[in-house]
Amino acid sequence: MDWYSILVEYGVSVPEETEFNILCPFHDDTHLSCSINLDKGVWICFAGCGQGGLKTFIWKLSGKSWDDIGEELEAKTWEIDFDFSDGLNLEDSSENPIEYGQDLLDVPSNHWIFKRGFTLDIINKWGCKINSYNDLVIPVEDSNQNTLGWLTRRTQAIPKYLYSKGFKKSKALFGMKYLDHVDTLFVVEGALDSMWLDQHGYSSVGILGAIISKAQVELISSLRPTEVVLCLDNDEAGKRGIEKATVDMVDKFMLSFIDIPKEKKDLQEIKNSETLNKIINNRTLW
Repeated sequence: MDWYSILVEYGVSVPEETEFNILCPFHDDTHLSCSINLDKGVWICFAGCGQGGLKTFIWKLSGKSWDDIGEELEAKTWEIDFDFSDGLNLEDSSENPIEYGQDLLDVPSNHWIFKRGFTLDIINKWGCKINSYNDLVIPVEDSNQNTLGWLTRRTQAIPKYLYSKGFKKSKALFGMKYLDHVDTLFVVEGALDSMWLDQHGYSSVGILGAIISKAQVELISSLRPTEVVLCLDNDEAGKRGIEKATVDMVDKFMLSFIDIPKEKKDLQEIKNSETLNKIINNRTLW
């Protein structure tokens, strides 16, 4: 279900994140008491207004009958444009290699990804393809180069990122594919951020979101880095992510973080190599 579009239709201000807090519409709220998770389709008001599926949220918000809401949502049901065959054993991807559910094509020379400064070599290195919508499709692989899942970066739709069915991004690190032991490891949010740093000669992993999981911390530990550099996005979600990552990792690694210029959202927006190197070299130790 495209909960993002549905909530927007009902006047809910939804950021481009899968999990977020808003002012609860069911009471006079000043503390962003309502938490919504688009991936799970659930909500909860920590002030006591209720919780449950987002169908319940829409029903409560709209004042429509339960049957009317059901019919309306059924008409809006959508299918993600890729899927895996049923029965794949995700715990053993070496014996059951995961395949993308539709035909993919090589990335053409006029694709939008090259306008962002990415080179053909880096696009090919990471196995990027495009689907029939011209979206960029990127495989996520483990350290043994087994495919764990696929992510699709869209430009004409919300949410911008889709993940293949069954892929548990909280248990994966984008970028593990080429890493064994690293001295300095840069931790970023997205796959494109990681690819951008790789293009500039830095070893990095993407946590595929703003919040690092326990499993991802363990995967980082397996790379035995001397220093972990936090390079999350320059927004509220990224700031919260850095706070959590610091708590989770401060006793495991030497931590540092970079200061992204205020006018930039993330590392991809820093196109000049000298500027990027300067920002990285001027990172702050925790």
